[in-house]
Amino acid sequence: MRKADKAELRIRSFREAKGYTQEYMAEMLDICQSTYANLESGKSSLSIERLLEIAAVLELDFHQLLVLNGKESLDGISPVHDMPSSDHLHEETKKLYEQLVEELRSEVAFLRGLIRP
Repeated sequence: MRKADKAELRIRSFREAKGYTQEYMAEMLDICQSTYANLESGKSSLSIERLLEIAAVLELDFHQLLVLNGKESLDGISPVHDMPSSDHLHEETKKLYEQLVEELRSEVAFLRGLIRP
């Protein structure tokens, strides 16, 4: 299972634990339900920005969608649980920011290509 798949499963689990429907989530994110369903199922890529938006709607820290105390199993997951250790949290945060920076660099290079003759 890919790491992203785990985040997607956690999103679904937290959404269901809060009693939110996919329609509600889509409305809060200003997207259509099918687009949200594709994000949650892994059919569409989940960007860091979208992950942050989803975490805000679910009233969670985005780290909660990525790691649960290093456990890989989602059995018995609840919306309230302990956060991962600070060492692991730091590494996850660092990786996410590095990925975001790389995405932004790619966007800047693309935009520069559009304005240069």
